Amino acid sequence: MGDERFQKRLDLVRDVIKGYGLEPLDIATVEYEENSPFEYNNFIYKITLSTPLTAASILDARPYTVAPPQEGVSTVILRLANPRAEGIVHETRVENEVAAMHLARQGLLSSLKPDNAALVPALYDWQSSNNSPSGFGWSLLEFKEGVPLDTVFRDMSIDDMKEVLGQIADIFTGIQKAPLPESIQRHGGMTIDREGNIVSGQMTTLKGGPWDSYKDFWKARLALRIEDAGVSPALDGWRPNGVRERVDKFLDRGLGRFLDESGVDVAKRNLIHGDLTTNNMLYDPGTKKLTSVLDFDWAFVSYPCHEFFMSLGDIGGNTGGGTGRDPDLSGGRLGKAMLTGNFDIPDIPEAAVKQLARDKAWDDALAERGALRPSDIEGISALDMLRRLEDLLCPFALEHPAMLNRKTPEEITKMRKAAEEALIDCLAAFGY
Repeated sequence: MGDERFQKRLDLVRDVIKGYGLEPLDIATVEYEENSPFEYNNFIYKITLSTPLTAASILDARPYTVAPPQEGVSTVILRLANPRAEGIVHETRVENEVAAMHLARQGLLSSLKPDNAALVPALYDWQSSNNSPSGFGWSLLEFKEGVPLDTVFRDMSIDDMKEVLGQIADIFTGIQKAPLPESIQRHGGMTIDREGNIVSGQMTTLKGGPWDSYKDFWKARLALRIEDAGVSPALDGWRPNGVRERVDKFLDRGLGRFLDESGVDVAKRNLIHGDLTTNNMLYDPGTKKLTSVLDFDWAFVSYPCHEFFMSLGDIGGNTGGGTGRDPDLSGGRLGKAMLTGNFDIPDIPEAAVKQLARDKAWDDALAERGALRPSDIEGISALDMLRRLEDLLCPFALEHPAMLNRKTPEEITKMRKAAEEALIDCLAAFGY
């Protein structure tokens, strides 16, 4: 069955290219492992063409696309949105990414370094998942040279790392300051209406939107994690020991009051990439320059704190700590430093010294560019408590079957006990 699906996707890629009157000389998968235990969000292909794709090849250009250069391009990228991807809202996911790429490009064009707009790959054409005969939405994109930044970033000297962090901060600032059209007035994703306007829409990673209020947005985020916990045989929706009852009471009675008292400017919204990590950036080791920022699939519009909650884990800017490959070695001290802006940590563990230098360099780079840092965001400490609650409601290690299958029943019992204790402590901090 896997081979059949693989061949079906290759046939679709060929059909898309032939639809432009072109022939593919070579079709290569990008970052694909056949036996991955997880469904890919997208299938990505690098396609070498027999003759260049030109503006004349695309007869009916869709909104927010750009024409290939006059001489054409002989290599392109095709991204197929996987309809089997787990936890994804599929109907308008391609439109959401199209809109986010356009807004990010506009934000970079209006930044102090407008040439950085070229780091967002040119979008030549796209097809919505919603009305696709094949069942796949797709995007036809400019091919960008470079190696994934995550393959080299951790091993850089601190001086080279600071140079790259400055480049990432330029991109981050442009995205954070991207102008939003008046047609986006809600929290959530984006789509494109019949008139070609970018408007509020569903998020790719959170069903039910868009949301009129920030409270409803947070309630949906937390409710989804409870739903996911209900599917996990290890967590059983937190029903044992009365924990679920306490969670439900907080959502029903406490969440709105907590946000009202947090000092959050609920009217403030900006574009959020949602997955801004070194894995989604390309880098040229020869020039020591970034060559692209990729994958706006999870982008959305909401309060600016969420970029620091969802992205930047391997860059030194996620308040929840690092990543699985690059875990926080400071015992939580670095996250607290981000919230306060004070990186004077006298008791930093020796293993975390380089992380401290990286994280401070990142914070300094944002300040130099006039970007909002976590410590600049109103109500950030309160919001980080909600971020922690969201994480604790359904820890990934106790949710996904592939992770649970790696553990013995005894290990799972021990992990669940620790997770429940942490969740109870978190709820107690909210008064529930």
